[in-house]
Amino acid sequence: MTPPPSIRLAVAILSSLVLLSVLATVGAAIFMAPQVSWALIGFECLTLLAALFGLAAAAGRFSDGPGLALACVAGTVLAGSMFGYLGTTGQIGDWKMHSWLIGRVTVAGLLGVLAAWAVLRRTRGALALALRGAVYTGAAIGFVGILSLFGGEIRPAGGGGKFVGHAACAIAVLGAIPACVLFALITMGTKSKPDDTIPKWMRLFGQLSYPIVAGALLFVTAGHMTTTLTGPHEVARLSLLTALAMVLTGLLCAGIHTIVQAFASCSLPDPDAPAFTPTQGATSS
Repeated sequence: MTPPPSIRLAVAILSSLVLLSVLATVGAAIFMAPQVSWALIGFECLTLLAALFGLAAAAGRFSDGPGLALACVAGTVLAGSMFGYLGTTGQIGDWKMHSWLIGRVTVAGLLGVLAAWAVLRRTRGALALALRGAVYTGAAIGFVGILSLFGGEIRPAGGGGKFVGHAACAIAVLGAIPACVLFALITMGTKSKPDDTIPKWMRLFGQLSYPIVAGALLFVTAGHMTTTLTGPHEVARLSLLTALAMVLTGLLCAGIHTIVQAFASCSLPDPDAPAFTPTQGATSS
Protein backbone atom coordinates (compact mmCIF):
# COMPACT_ATOMS: atom_id res chain seq x y z
CA MET A 1 0.00 0.00 0.00
CA THR A 2 1.63 3.22 -1.19
CA PRO A 3 1.50 6.09 1.36
CA PRO A 4 -0.53 9.21 0.47
CA PRO A 5 1.19 12.10 -1.35
CA SER A 6 1.49 14.18 1.83
CA ILE A 7 3.62 11.54 3.56
CA ARG A 8 5.71 10.96 0.46
CA LEU A 9 6.35 14.70 0.08
CA ALA A 10 7.46 14.99 3.70
CA VAL A 11 9.75 11.98 3.29
CA ALA A 12 11.24 13.50 0.13
CA ILE A 13 11.97 16.80 1.91
CA LEU A 14 13.56 15.14 4.94
CA SER A 15 15.61 12.72 2.83
CA SER A 16 16.85 15.61 0.68
CA LEU A 17 17.92 17.50 3.80
CA VAL A 18 19.84 14.45 4.99
CA LEU A 19 21.46 14.07 1.57
CA LEU A 20 22.61 17.70 1.51
CA SER A 21 23.89 17.51 5.08
CA VAL A 22 25.91 14.39 4.22
CA LEU A 23 27.64 16.19 1.35
CA ALA A 24 28.39 19.19 3.58
CA THR A 25 29.64 17.01 6.43
CA VAL A 26 31.95 14.97 4.21
CA GLY A 27 33.36 18.18 2.74
CA ALA A 28 33.98 19.57 6.21
CA ALA A 29 35.59 16.30 7.35
CA ILE A 30 38.03 16.43 4.41
CA PHE A 31 38.87 20.13 4.18
CA MET A 32 38.28 21.55 7.68
CA ALA A 33 39.72 18.86 9.94
CA PRO A 34 43.49 18.74 10.55
CA GLN A 35 43.23 14.98 10.10
CA VAL A 36 40.60 13.22 8.01
CA SER A 37 38.11 11.27 10.14
CA TRP A 38 37.54 8.13 8.12
CA ALA A 39 35.10 6.83 10.72
CA LEU A 40 32.85 9.84 10.14
CA ILE A 41 33.13 9.51 6.35
CA GLY A 42 32.28 5.80 6.52
CA PHE A 43 29.17 6.35 8.60
CA GLU A 44 28.17 9.28 6.40
CA CYS A 45 28.29 6.93 3.40
CA LEU A 46 25.76 4.70 5.19
CA THR A 47 23.63 7.75 5.94
CA LEU A 48 23.86 8.72 2.26
CA LEU A 49 22.48 5.31 1.26
CA ALA A 50 19.65 5.76 3.78
CA ALA A 51 18.79 9.14 2.25
CA LEU A 52 18.71 7.59 -1.24
CA PHE A 53 16.41 4.83 0.02
CA GLY A 54 14.21 7.53 1.55
CA LEU A 55 13.96 9.29 -1.80
CA ALA A 56 13.11 5.96 -3.43
CA ALA A 57 10.34 5.40 -0.87
CA ALA A 58 9.04 8.91 -1.55
CA ALA A 59 8.91 8.03 -5.26
CA GLY A 60 6.58 5.11 -4.53
CA ARG A 61 9.02 2.25 -4.20
CA PHE A 62 8.71 -0.35 -1.39
CA SER A 63 4.90 -0.18 -1.62
CA ASP A 64 4.65 -3.66 -0.08
CA GLY A 65 6.06 -2.35 3.20
CA PRO A 66 6.45 1.45 3.25
CA GLY A 67 6.34 1.68 7.03
CA LEU A 68 9.15 -0.83 7.49
CA ALA A 69 11.20 0.84 4.74
CA LEU A 70 10.88 4.27 6.36
CA ALA A 71 11.67 2.80 9.77
CA CYS A 72 14.90 1.34 8.36
CA VAL A 73 15.79 4.73 6.84
CA ALA A 74 15.14 6.51 10.14
CA GLY A 75 17.14 3.97 12.14
CA THR A 76 20.10 4.13 9.75
CA VAL A 77 20.16 7.94 9.82
CA LEU A 78 20.05 7.90 13.61
CA ALA A 79 22.70 5.22 14.08
CA GLY A 80 25.02 6.56 11.37
CA SER A 81 24.84 10.09 12.77
CA MET A 82 25.49 9.03 16.36
CA PHE A 83 28.42 6.76 15.49
CA GLY A 84 29.84 9.40 13.16
CA TYR A 85 29.59 11.96 15.96
CA LEU A 86 31.40 9.64 18.34
CA GLY A 87 34.04 8.91 15.70
CA THR A 88 35.03 12.59 15.63
CA THR A 89 34.60 13.09 19.41
CA GLY A 90 31.96 15.67 18.52
CA GLN A 91 34.18 18.14 16.72
CA ILE A 92 35.62 18.84 13.25
CA GLY A 93 38.41 21.39 13.53
CA ASP A 94 36.89 24.34 15.38
CA TRP A 95 33.32 23.27 14.56
CA LYS A 96 31.48 21.62 17.43
CA MET A 97 28.89 19.18 16.09
CA HIS A 98 26.29 19.33 18.88
CA SER A 99 23.72 21.20 16.80
CA TRP A 100 24.49 18.92 13.84
CA LEU A 101 23.69 15.86 15.93
CA ILE A 102 20.51 17.39 17.33
CA GLY A 103 19.36 18.18 13.78
CA ARG A 104 20.06 14.65 12.56
CA VAL A 105 18.28 13.08 15.54
CA THR A 106 15.30 15.36 14.90
CA VAL A 107 15.12 14.35 11.23
CA ALA A 108 15.43 10.66 12.15
CA GLY A 109 12.63 11.07 14.68
CA LEU A 110 10.38 12.76 12.11
CA LEU A 111 11.05 9.96 9.63
CA GLY A 112 10.15 7.46 12.34
CA VAL A 113 6.89 9.30 13.01
CA LEU A 114 6.07 9.22 9.30
CA ALA A 115 6.85 5.50 9.21
CA ALA A 116 4.46 4.90 12.10
CA TRP A 117 1.75 7.07 10.54
CA ALA A 118 2.04 5.24 7.22
CA VAL A 119 1.02 2.06 9.07
CA LEU A 120 -1.35 3.32 11.79
CA ARG A 121 -3.55 5.23 9.34
CA ARG A 122 -4.89 1.93 8.00
CA THR A 123 -7.01 1.09 11.05
CA ARG A 124 -9.32 3.42 12.93
CA GLY A 125 -8.27 3.84 16.55
CA ALA A 126 -4.77 2.42 16.03
CA LEU A 127 -3.11 5.84 16.32
CA ALA A 128 -4.76 6.59 19.67
CA LEU A 129 -3.72 3.17 20.95
CA ALA A 130 -0.12 3.72 19.81
CA LEU A 131 -0.02 7.17 21.43
CA ARG A 132 -1.17 5.66 24.70
CA GLY A 133 1.59 3.07 24.52
CA ALA A 134 4.11 5.79 23.67
CA VAL A 135 3.07 7.79 26.74
CA TYR A 136 3.52 4.76 29.01
CA THR A 137 6.87 3.81 27.49
CA GLY A 138 8.14 7.39 27.40
CA ALA A 139 7.27 7.94 31.06
CA ALA A 140 9.17 4.82 32.13
CA ILE A 141 12.24 5.63 30.02
CA GLY A 142 12.14 9.30 31.02
CA PHE A 143 12.06 8.53 34.74
CA VAL A 144 14.93 6.04 34.44
CA GLY A 145 16.91 8.63 32.47
CA ILE A 146 16.37 11.35 35.07
CA LEU A 147 17.28 9.08 37.98
CA SER A 148 20.36 7.52 36.35
CA LEU A 149 21.74 10.27 34.10
CA PHE A 150 20.63 13.58 35.58
CA GLY A 151 20.94 13.06 39.32
CA GLY A 152 17.21 12.78 39.95
CA GLU A 153 16.63 16.46 39.13
CA ILE A 154 13.36 17.11 37.34
CA ARG A 155 14.37 20.63 36.28
CA PRO A 156 16.55 20.56 33.12
CA ALA A 157 20.10 21.87 33.52
CA GLY A 158 23.35 21.93 31.59
CA GLY A 159 23.87 22.99 28.03
CA GLY A 160 23.67 21.70 24.48
CA GLY A 161 22.69 18.08 24.00
CA LYS A 162 22.61 17.41 27.74
CA PHE A 163 19.95 20.06 28.26
CA VAL A 164 17.89 18.74 25.35
CA GLY A 165 18.03 15.17 26.68
CA HIS A 166 17.19 16.31 30.21
CA ALA A 167 14.27 18.41 28.95
CA ALA A 168 12.94 15.52 26.85
CA CYS A 169 12.98 13.18 29.86
CA ALA A 170 11.29 15.78 32.07
CA ILE A 171 8.56 16.39 29.49
CA ALA A 172 7.93 12.65 29.19
CA VAL A 173 7.72 12.27 32.98
CA LEU A 174 5.52 15.29 33.69
CA GLY A 175 3.35 14.99 30.59
CA ALA A 176 2.44 11.41 31.42
CA ILE A 177 0.84 12.41 34.74
CA PRO A 178 -2.20 14.26 33.30
CA ALA A 179 -2.25 11.88 30.33
CA CYS A 180 -2.68 8.85 32.60
CA VAL A 181 -5.46 10.63 34.48
CA LEU A 182 -7.17 11.30 31.14
CA PHE A 183 -6.78 7.64 30.13
CA ALA A 184 -8.36 6.60 33.44
CA LEU A 185 -11.34 8.90 32.85
CA ILE A 186 -11.78 7.44 29.36
CA THR A 187 -11.62 3.93 30.82
CA MET A 188 -14.30 4.76 33.39
CA GLY A 189 -16.54 6.11 30.63
CA THR A 190 -16.31 2.98 28.46
CA LYS A 191 -18.19 -0.26 28.92
CA SER A 192 -16.36 -3.50 29.56
CA LYS A 193 -16.36 -6.00 26.71
CA PRO A 194 -16.76 -9.76 27.15
CA ASP A 195 -13.47 -10.38 25.34
CA ASP A 196 -11.40 -7.91 27.41
CA THR A 197 -8.25 -9.69 28.56
CA ILE A 198 -7.62 -7.16 31.36
CA PRO A 199 -10.46 -6.29 33.79
CA LYS A 200 -11.57 -2.68 33.97
CA TRP A 201 -10.55 -2.25 37.61
CA MET A 202 -7.06 -3.51 36.84
CA ARG A 203 -6.65 -1.03 33.99
CA LEU A 204 -7.80 1.81 36.25
CA PHE A 205 -5.36 0.75 38.95
CA GLY A 206 -2.49 0.70 36.47
CA GLN A 207 -3.40 4.06 34.92
CA LEU A 208 -3.79 5.86 38.26
CA SER A 209 -0.80 4.31 40.05
CA TYR A 210 1.70 6.33 38.02
CA PRO A 211 0.27 9.83 38.64
CA ILE A 212 -0.27 9.02 42.33
CA VAL A 213 3.22 7.63 43.01
CA ALA A 214 5.12 9.97 40.68
CA GLY A 215 3.21 13.02 41.87
CA ALA A 216 3.77 12.13 45.53
CA LEU A 217 7.51 11.58 44.94
CA LEU A 218 7.91 14.90 43.14
CA PHE A 219 5.96 16.66 45.90
CA VAL A 220 7.90 15.11 48.80
CA THR A 221 11.31 15.70 47.21
CA ALA A 222 10.46 19.04 45.54
CA GLY A 223 11.90 17.66 42.30
CA HIS A 224 15.22 16.52 43.85
CA MET A 225 14.46 12.81 43.90
CA THR A 226 17.92 11.46 44.82
CA THR A 227 18.69 14.05 47.51
CA THR A 228 18.73 12.52 51.00
CA LEU A 229 16.10 13.96 53.34
CA THR A 230 15.66 13.63 57.10
CA GLY A 231 13.24 11.83 59.37
CA PRO A 232 9.85 10.74 58.00
CA HIS A 233 10.49 12.53 54.72
CA GLU A 234 13.42 10.21 53.96
CA VAL A 235 11.30 7.16 54.79
CA ALA A 236 8.59 8.45 52.46
CA ARG A 237 11.15 9.16 49.70
CA LEU A 238 12.63 5.66 49.83
CA SER A 239 9.18 4.05 49.99
CA LEU A 240 7.98 6.05 46.99
CA LEU A 241 11.13 5.20 45.01
CA THR A 242 10.51 1.50 45.71
CA ALA A 243 6.88 1.80 44.65
CA LEU A 244 7.94 3.79 41.58
CA ALA A 245 10.27 0.99 40.46
CA MET A 246 7.36 -1.46 40.43
CA VAL A 247 5.04 1.04 38.72
CA LEU A 248 7.59 1.83 35.99
CA THR A 249 8.19 -1.86 35.32
CA GLY A 250 4.48 -2.42 34.77
CA LEU A 251 4.18 0.81 32.78
CA LEU A 252 7.01 -0.19 30.43
CA CYS A 253 5.50 -3.64 29.82
CA ALA A 254 2.05 -2.14 29.24
CA GLY A 255 3.47 0.48 26.89
CA ILE A 256 5.34 -1.98 24.71
CA HIS A 257 2.35 -4.34 24.64
CA THR A 258 0.01 -1.51 23.63
CA ILE A 259 2.30 -0.31 20.84
CA VAL A 260 2.65 -3.84 19.46
CA GLN A 261 -1.12 -4.29 19.67
CA ALA A 262 -1.68 -1.03 17.75
CA PHE A 263 0.63 -2.01 14.90
CA ALA A 264 -0.69 -5.58 14.83
CA SER A 265 -4.20 -4.25 14.27
CA CYS A 266 -2.97 -2.61 11.05
CA SER A 267 -1.57 -5.73 9.41
CA LEU A 268 -2.71 -6.25 5.85
CA PRO A 269 -4.33 -9.54 4.77
CA ASP A 270 -2.06 -11.88 2.85
CA PRO A 271 -3.38 -12.07 -0.73
CA ASP A 272 -1.66 -15.44 -1.23
CA ALA A 273 -3.24 -17.04 1.84
CA PRO A 274 -5.81 -19.70 0.92
CA ALA A 275 -9.41 -19.00 1.87
CA PHE A 276 -11.00 -21.74 3.95
CA THR A 277 -14.73 -22.29 4.09
CA PRO A 278 -15.77 -23.97 7.36
CA THR A 279 -17.79 -27.17 7.04
CA GLN A 280 -21.42 -26.78 8.05
CA GLY A 281 -21.78 -27.54 11.74
CA ALA A 282 -18.03 -27.47 12.38
CA THR A 283 -18.20 -24.21 14.35
CA SER A 284 -21.05 -25.26 16.63
CA SER A 285 -18.94 -27.47 18.86
